[in-house]
Amino acid sequence: YVVQAGIGQAELWSLSRPIGDVISDPDTDERTRVLLRESQVIMKFAKERGLARKGNYEQFVEVDRGQVVWFLAAAEPLELKAEIWNFPLVGSFPYLGWFDKKEAMQIRKRLKARGLDVYIRPVHAYSTGGWLDDPILSTMLTPGDDAFRYLSNILLHELTHANLLVNDQATLNESIANFVGDTMADEYLAWRFGEASEEVQVYREEATQSQARGVRFVEAYAALETLYASDKSDKDKLAEKLRITKALQYELDLSWRPNNASLLGFKVYNTGQAEFKALYEACGKRWAPFFSAIKSLKASDFGEEQMEEIDGVIRSLLPKCKALRKAA
Repeated sequence: YVVQAGIGQAELWSLSRPIGDVISDPDTDERTRVLLRESQVIMKFAKERGLARKGNYEQFVEVDRGQVVWFLAAAEPLELKAEIWNFPLVGSFPYLGWFDKKEAMQIRKRLKARGLDVYIRPVHAYSTGGWLDDPILSTMLTPGDDAFRYLSNILLHELTHANLLVNDQATLNESIANFVGDTMADEYLAWRFGEASEEVQVYREEATQSQARGVRFVEAYAALETLYASDKSDKDKLAEKLRITKALQYELDLSWRPNNASLLGFKVYNTGQAEFKALYEACGKRWAPFFSAIKSLKASDFGEEQMEEIDGVIRSLLPKCKALRKAA
C-alpha cells in the first residue's frame, strides 16, 4: 500500500504545474482558467479566517482519469466495527486510498473473502494532512453548474486537514473538515456572490437535501446497532440487515446497497456536526478562536484510537471557546 501511494504521489508531482503558468497558457480552456483564478480567491478568504495555506494549492495537475484515488473501507458483517490499518509515523486509519482501481478491487476481493463488508468509491480530492504540498487536481473542477460551490467546499475541506489533524482520530479529522468546508463555503459564497444570489440559495438547498439524506443514514445505523446487540440468531440478523439496507437504498435511490462499511464511512465524515456548530457559535462565529479551541486537543482527550463518539470531546471545548471569545 505504501509503495503504491508513493508512486501515485510521485506521478502527481511530475505532472504538476504552477497555477500562474496554467492560467497564462493560451492552451488552457477558459473554464479551467476561471476556476483556477477562483481557487486563489478562496485561498485568500480562508487565510483571512485562520486557515494557513502552508504551500498548498499553488500547483495544478491534469489527471487523466475521472477520479484521483479509490476510497476503500471494510467492516465486520454483524458488528459496526471498522477494519483498521496501521502505518509508521502517520498512525492508523479506518480507510485506504488506492491510486489504481485494479489494485483496489484486488484488495476488495481479499477483504470480502474474509467475510467482511467492503465499501469502495471514487474520490476526486484528498489531502496529505500537511505532510506534503497538495495541488489542485483537474478532478476538483466539475463540469456542471455546481463548479464554484463544489470547488469552494472541497478546497476548504481539504485545507482544514492541513491545519487541524489529530493522529489516529479519523472521525474527528473528517467530521471537522466537513463542518468547516460546509460552513465556510456558505460564508464564502455569500461574500463572493451576495446573500441573495442563486449560488447561495442553491448551495443551501443542496445542504438541506444532504442533511435529510444524512438523517436516514443515521436512522439505519441506529437500527443496525440495535439489531446486532440483540439476541437474535446470526441468520435472522443477516435477514433483517438486508431488509434495512435495501429499504435505505430504495428510499435514497442509491445505485449501491449500503452495508456496515459504508455506514461507518458516513459516520466518520458526519459525526458531531451539531456540536461543532454550537462550538462555532460559542466562539461568536469567529474562526480564529474556534480553530484555537480545536488545536488545544491532545491525545489524552480521547479514550481510544479511532474514537467514533466524539460529541463529548467537542462539548468539552465550549468553556475554552467562551473564554477566548470573552478575552477577544
